[in-house]
Formats: sequence, C-alpha cells, structure tokens
Amino acid sequence: MSLFKLDKAEDKVILKPQSVAIVNMGINRSFIGKSNQKISDIIGDIEQGQTTHYASLGDWSTHDLLFYLLRITGAARVYFTTWAISEFAIRQLYLLIESGLILELRGIFDYRNGIHKTAELEFLRNITTEIKAAKCHAKVTVIENDTWGIAIVESANYTRNPRIEAGVICADREIAAFHRTWILNELNNISDFEKTIA
Repeated sequence: MSLFKLDKAEDKVILKPQSVAIVNMGINRSFIGKSNQKISDIIGDIEQGQTTHYASLGDWSTHDLLFYLLRITGAARVYFTTWAISEFAIRQLYLLIESGLILELRGIFDYRNGIHKTAELEFLRNITTEIKAAKCHAKVTVIENDTWGIAIVESANYTRNPRIEAGVICADREIAAFHRTWILNELNNISDFEKTIA
C-alpha cells in the first residue's frame, strides 16, 4: 500500500508542516572541550546575539550549564524538555529555585524514560510551576528574564553525564521565545506539531 496515489492527475498531495525552524544570523562561536575542562574555560562569557556551539567529553551536565548561565543572566524563568532527568538534577534545580535564580520552572520529560521513581516525580511536581510527561526526546532549555533570552539545544539530558555531548547556546530573545512557545504549547496541549500515526 502506497502512501500517495499517483495514478490520477486530479489527486493533490498537500503537505502540512510538521517541523519548524528559525535561522539566526548573529555572532557564532565554536569550542571543543577537552577532558576535565570547566564550563567557564570552554564557554566563557555569553553576549546578546551570540550563538555558541560546543562539544564536550562529559565534563558537565545540563544542570551545571544551566547554573553557569543563570550566574550570568541573574534570576530567570526556565523552561526545559528532556528525555531523562535524574534525582540529582532535580535536587540541583530545587537549589536553584530556593536560591532565587529560577523564578519559575516548567518542563516536559519523556513518559517512559524521564523518571523511574515515584518519589522523584512527586518532588519534581512540587518544585515546578508546571511539568508534563510526554513523548519527548528533545533536550532544550530556555532561560528568560527582562534582559536575557537564551536557548540551549543539546544532546545531553538532565542526568550526570559520562559521554561525549554537543550543543548550541543561543543568546537571542527571538530564538528563546521560539522554543518557549512550543514548550508552553505542548504543556497546554496545544501542539505545534501535526499528529502522525505511528
């Protein structure tokens, strides 16, 4: 059985977009982190309009990068998606909330792989403004306040990280808003994606 009938001239194939993209023409930097190098040694300062590409040999985890960037931006709202999140990462997020660096935390994790213990899920529900389990493999973090908009798109989950990982840090309010919007839409069951039959 074919996906489309091509034998009739009057048949039209209308493709609806299922994915979206945005292009940033700002300042770009690239770094490869060697073993045992710290985030500050690799990433350095972040500037508005700057995009930083990096690869690392598991020298930091997503929550470490979030903490580093929040020290630059100051207190902010944080939105995230992840395939997996560990108890340790949840506790680090809690400390960031308690310290006042995270003003609001909303996130999506994969319903099968995100959290393996009921206590972890309850803890996460108690510290977040909004959390949802969904079919999610994306690893995105958005940091926003009145001054900054940063989007981190990377391969690493919110877990301790023993592997080679790569990612992009985009300090651009438009890019951050793009990711925040689809995350919030998913949280509110207003999907930006066409549903497909799997």
